[in-house]
Amino acid sequence: MLVILVGIASALGWLGFSLGRDLIAGQPLPDGVVSLFVSAAFIWMVWRSSKYTHVRFEGLNPNFLLTAVPARTAALGLLGFVYARLLTTLVVPTLGIAMGTAIGLRSPTVVLTITLASVCVAVLAAVLGATSRLAGRLVALRLVRARYYRDLFIVFGWIPLIIAAMLLQELSFSLTPLAGLLGALPLAWFVDLALIGTPPETVGSLRHTRRVVALLGTIVPIFTAGTTLLARQVWEHDSTRSTGTRGSHSILKTGVVERFVGERIPRAMYTVARERWLMERRVPQGLLSTGYALLFMGVVGFPVVALAGGTTSLLVFFAVTLGLVSGVAFSSDPIGTEYRALAMLFTSVTGRQFVGGLLLAATVVGIPLIALIIVPLGIVGPVGLGQTFLIALLGGAVCTCTAAVATMVGLGVERFNYAPVPFFFTDVPIYAEVGAAAFLRHGLVLAIGVFVSIPAFVGTAPPIYGAIAAHGVPTVVVQIGALLLTLLLAAIITRIAFRAAVQRFRDYQLG
Repeated sequence: MLVILVGIASALGWLGFSLGRDLIAGQPLPDGVVSLFVSAAFIWMVWRSSKYTHVRFEGLNPNFLLTAVPARTAALGLLGFVYARLLTTLVVPTLGIAMGTAIGLRSPTVVLTITLASVCVAVLAAVLGATSRLAGRLVALRLVRARYYRDLFIVFGWIPLIIAAMLLQELSFSLTPLAGLLGALPLAWFVDLALIGTPPETVGSLRHTRRVVALLGTIVPIFTAGTTLLARQVWEHDSTRSTGTRGSHSILKTGVVERFVGERIPRAMYTVARERWLMERRVPQGLLSTGYALLFMGVVGFPVVALAGGTTSLLVFFAVTLGLVSGVAFSSDPIGTEYRALAMLFTSVTGRQFVGGLLLAATVVGIPLIALIIVPLGIVGPVGLGQTFLIALLGGAVCTCTAAVATMVGLGVERFNYAPVPFFFTDVPIYAEVGAAAFLRHGLVLAIGVFVSIPAFVGTAPPIYGAIAAHGVPTVVVQIGALLLTLLLAAIITRIAFRAAVQRFRDYQLG
């Protein structure tokens, strides 16, 4: 940690030295860049203040605390702790940038003004962070579904941000208006306060410095009072829980799948599949694991296919991605999802029934989803009906193969590797592996799923089938052959993984 802080301080010191050297040479202050840097630092300070508030507030025991001191005193103490904790984290970076700027400007007084500006902006960040965290806590106590929507935003909020960033990049959006907006915000006043100690002929505005004093004199008392009020409201409010018993029903009743398939599949497999669907509906542990597949295919797979592939390759890419997602969602981490009922599980169903039930859960959801998305895209595009059917079938095969591999990999984890951890959308801890082993296993499942799909990607890539076509082999024959080869490879790996998963289920020791 000390090495990291020294590295950050050195980097900031170099930036400050460069800025001071340019200013003393007569160059204008880069207002947009400086304002953007200050805004980013301020947002980070607000976020850290919110985290400090949460950790400290959770450690307080109001039943004892409020019998010793008034709520106002306790709230002010909490705010003081947050501010002191935030200042502690700012000492080294502030000194780094202050020393660097002072050397660049050849003005020792800048050390004092930059330190003063950091202390002032930290006050504002501390009260905003503490107030926002307590306000969120109070909303979560009064609205049962607030925590659910918060978790929903945390889990999927990155998707619109990535889409917005991609759109801005495609539209070549200029950051100049944003820099101008940041320069007009009150945060820019702290920059003038920080540079008020520079020589008179450079930068620094006494007018903005007075505005900083007025801003802090207005905002800080208001938010301090808000912190006291919110803390008292939270301490005096009865908590509610976001989980309930609505939607509970027996998983042993005849379901929709049995009505279509009848007795051709053992009833125990239906039950295992229905149990997994119900568990994912209540706590989407497997569904959230699909984020690894989406991130991997979106960041690594899509650029490669977009650059080297054609229309057919893109359709294969979407089918494979949907297959990976469906397989991971309903078959990953079987020990963790069944942790509390492992003893009953191993004595009530056989290995073939359990593994088959998870594959049934994945395919019943995944294959219709793949067909609904891939078939219309293939019909509208120039792929052709025959190849569209094969690509949709390929997506289903990847789904089944991924489900079998994920079950096999998950059943290889020992029970003692699991520990209770908090999770999204529930107040009850789930059981999961702690450490990097779980990520490596997810990576292994995705790697095998992508490995199965390699013949399809290679055979539908224009450089490959173009080179083969030069030897007199029709393009459509190459593409269909690659798709059929992928289906065969998926069937082989599915069979091997299924048998291995069944054997691991039989040999599993609860210890």
